[in-house]
Amino acid sequence: MSVSSETTQIIRMKAAAEWPDDFEMQRHVIEEQTEAAERMVHYQQNMDTTNEIVYVCLRKALSEWPEDYSMQVHVFEGQIEAATTFFAYVNPTVNQEILEGIKTKAFSEWPGDYEMMLHVLTEQVAAWGELYG
Repeated sequence: MSVSSETTQIIRMKAAAEWPDDFEMQRHVIEEQTEAAERMVHYQQNMDTTNEIVYVCLRKALSEWPEDYSMQVHVFEGQIEAATTFFAYVNPTVNQEILEGIKTKAFSEWPGDYEMMLHVLTEQVAAWGELYG
């Protein structure tokens, strides 16, 4: 899978600007960014972008890091993993109604940021456990 010539040009220009006199680092950055850009192309072509979670995670990664493909991959993969964990989260020691309330609040406070939703969920569950568990 290859990236567009425009993406290749962006990667090369950014590497040259960041490391003007260090050709080894330019090469490293170009290789790393190209691999990450290819990975993002793969995700966009092979994942169900009509799925709300996938779409939100892609949009977040692309908008926050428009020309840093390694960070796009990092954000996208982190968001997908967090969303999967968040929505599948169960804790038999917490009252189901309380747990659903925590999830609902985290979801409404951090729209489109599944890592923060998961963080809030785990912190709130831990605090509830200390207070009432």
